Amino acid sequence: MFDTENLCMGCMNDNGGEQVCSVCGYDSTIQNHSQALPTKFVIENRYIVGKVLSANGEGITYIGWDKSTEKIVNIKEYFPLGVAVRNPDATVSISQEKKYAFNEGLLEFMEINRFIMRQAIPAVASCFGVFECGGTAYAILENIQGITLRDFLDRNGGTLKWEQARALLLPLIDAIKEMNDNGIIHKGISPETIIVGRDGKLYIKDYSIKNLRLEGNEIESELYDGYAAVEQYGIYEMPVGAFTDVYGFSATLFNVLIGTNIPKATVRVSDQSLSIPARFVEVLPRHVLAALANGLKVKPSERTKDIETFKNELVYGEIPEQEVKPVVQDISSKKPTKEQKRKKQKSNVKYALISALATVSVFLVIGAVLIFTVFKDDVFGTKSQPSESTLASSAPEVDEIGSVDSDAVESVKLYKVPAFTGKTYAEIIDDEENDKFEFVIKAKVYSNNYAKGKVCEQSVKEGSEVERDTKIELTISLGKEEFKMPNVVGLDEQTAKLELLKAGFLYDNIEVLEKYDEQSEPGIILTQSPENKKKVTAESVVKIYKNTYEGQAPMGDTDDSAILSDILATTP
Repeated sequence: MFDTENLCMGCMNDNGGEQVCSVCGYDSTIQNHSQALPTKFVIENRYIVGKVLSANGEGITYIGWDKSTEKIVNIKEYFPLGVAVRNPDATVSISQEKKYAFNEGLLEFMEINRFIMRQAIPAVASCFGVFECGGTAYAILENIQGITLRDFLDRNGGTLKWEQARALLLPLIDAIKEMNDNGIIHKGISPETIIVGRDGKLYIKDYSIKNLRLEGNEIESELYDGYAAVEQYGIYEMPVGAFTDVYGFSATLFNVLIGTNIPKATVRVSDQSLSIPARFVEVLPRHVLAALANGLKVKPSERTKDIETFKNELVYGEIPEQEVKPVVQDISSKKPTKEQKRKKQKSNVKYALISALATVSVFLVIGAVLIFTVFKDDVFGTKSQPSESTLASSAPEVDEIGSVDSDAVESVKLYKVPAFTGKTYAEIIDDEENDKFEFVIKAKVYSNNYAKGKVCEQSVKEGSEVERDTKIELTISLGKEEFKMPNVVGLDEQTAKLELLKAGFLYDNIEVLEKYDEQSEPGIILTQSPENKKKVTAESVVKIYKNTYEGQAPMGDTDDSAILSDILATTP
């Protein structure tokens, strides 16, 4: 059995019993806060408690050692600050008046972590066990070797290109969706709660009880300003939901792509505009900007309703027709006209036109783009009765009364339908000439004649003449059902994934496995299956083998910040 006597309580590596660890620099004479468990404390005769990694209103997270599996873990203790009290024997007690709040949170804490343990969702930090002990509850979590997305961005120039962000963040969307579908809302999605692992994958951590990320509760709230939605501050009398995580993810993606934090949601209530330097607008796809604008709507009733809808907007440019959503405080309950909805759907076009005229130094405002500047009544006139002067000026000249044909009807203007096949959905809705039509994505099918993402069929033929607002159904190509496997050997993992996505493979069907080869460059893809040029389909499972050899690093050059994902947070 492994000897735990020489374990460093800062990193759980065997440092030979040194006072100052040569691996992480932790000084063993430093003690945890008095309200935290002491270092080397053993829970359930199995888990050794190390130093505090983080603390918030829900509880305290420690680095730990699992004696049974002989692996490093994170130990998350339910210990709501201001509610729980640490006893001399390390157990937890609570006052009678706060018992209900404590027990309610404890049950939720256990339910969330048990769900994560049962489902084992990719991109969500794994949970290995949940149990009650010492008057509270504990969750044993995966200790992910990596750094926060915030640190990752700081080390990589502050921003990522859309192609890079797309490959990294897409798996997170699927993980958030699965959690949301089961009624679990994160409410704290931000660069601080996303980990970039040493395996090149992103993980989302810190799923917590609901009251932690809502103001006005008995426990101390943890809100990430700039990423928390306005409903978390109690501005609107509306519960949090999937749309809350849409806001957090949209704000995170905004930071990844633009490099700046958006203002606090409570500030944006009076001004929800967002400034973007023109150099970013010029390179970011229009549908990405439109998806961000919809996902960052301040009012919950106007925001993208769920993460799956956001993904479709973000990846495929599918901007759905706005639904009539629940009324919230001063939001008008008047149903928008068909023309107003059409203008709202096409507003990203006007955004693109404005950005095209901007100089490099001009800051563009997403929010202003989404405001209706042209209304149906202004352009086409209202349906109210015309005035006498208008009737007089528009009346036909006749020789005598009774010479006008009483059966005559007002002529209807017709519009010629252009060819939409061969274009992407985003290109079609971005073209202002197409404002006169309504579009619906009917289906997605494989096509040998059209590339992935292109329209391969339209319900109304090219050249047909139709009335304004005629609905046109579009079929989107999924690409060729069969194509040749590209060669990704020698590429890094991220570039390899991008090439496979471009070829037409589904993201979930790309598996990254490990292989060790000291003779090859660290981190590259060593082999692939299927092999290059072999005929495959989009549903084929692709396995790429990444070299885990890291090269020879100088002694004593280990960066502790690359191992620990959170800084030490002291309890009040």
